[in-house]
Amino acid sequence: MSYSVKTVKAVKASPKTLGSQLGRWAVHLDFSVIRIAQITGASRQTVYNWITGKNTVLSPYRPAVEQLLSILMKSVDNEQAWRDACQEFNIKA
Repeated sequence: MSYSVKTVKAVKASPKTLGSQLGRWAVHLDFSVIRIAQITGASRQTVYNWITGKNTVLSPYRPAVEQLLSILMKSVDNEQAWRDACQEFNIKA
């Protein structure tokens, strides 16, 4: 599942924020919005708004987003990122 051209352009054009950094790594690894939402507990629309720069990551979500971003930055591919995130966040894959 890859991101649309429109989403990729929005991610690239958004100012450098925690959400846009998450978006850049999610696009790079093709890590889905659905998985990000599952990990952070946010809705898919909220995650999309973070990664495209429409909204900022609010404080209740910030620790999980920072932790997930760290995992994405260390991962070589989508599946490694998902495995590591599931282990870190205690999610059954």
